[in-house]
Amino acid sequence: MRTVSALLALMLAGSAAACSSSKSSSSASSSASASASASASASASASASASASSASASAGAANSVPADPAAAKTEITTNWEKFFDPNTPIPDKAKLLQGGDVLLPALQGFSQDPRVGQVQAKVSDVGFIDAASATVTYSLSLQGNVVEPSATGQAVLDNGTWKVSRSTLCGLLTQAAGASGTPIPGCS
Repeated sequence: MRTVSALLALMLAGSAAACSSSKSSSSASSSASASASASASASASASASASASSASASAGAANSVPADPAAAKTEITTNWEKFFDPNTPIPDKAKLLQGGDVLLPALQGFSQDPRVGQVQAKVSDVGFIDAASATVTYSLSLQGNVVEPSATGQAVLDNGTWKVSRSTLCGLLTQAAGASGTPIPGCS
């Protein structure tokens, strides 16, 4: 479970705890080898959540897309990648997250990991579920090497801004908590 937590901390934390380039290569290697399985587990959790949401959303809003799908896709891509960018400050990440004000303590907690700055996300596809939600397919990279080529999550239109969904972040954090049963601030 510790390796899952480490990967998620790397993905979610901001520049508050940027890692130094002098970290040992053995630590980076163990993180890299564990991250592929952790990413796959987190991706499966987010994918299941997205599939369930997709099924219920399509029942009520079949074939509904935003008024300007190209602009929405651009905003989703930009905001998603910025949220998972280690250089984005925590308060800015909270603005890109559905319910970010409630989830701010969780974001701040993960920002304390000293290995921040090694993981980034790159969006490869956005598929609209309806006019206010989309499935996002993205790759996760650890130190520039892709460790999960097709993770999925959801973006939602919240007060006029496309954001990373609360369910996506909570799914990742719940996966990190594993069997510990530790409640995650803002997710319970």
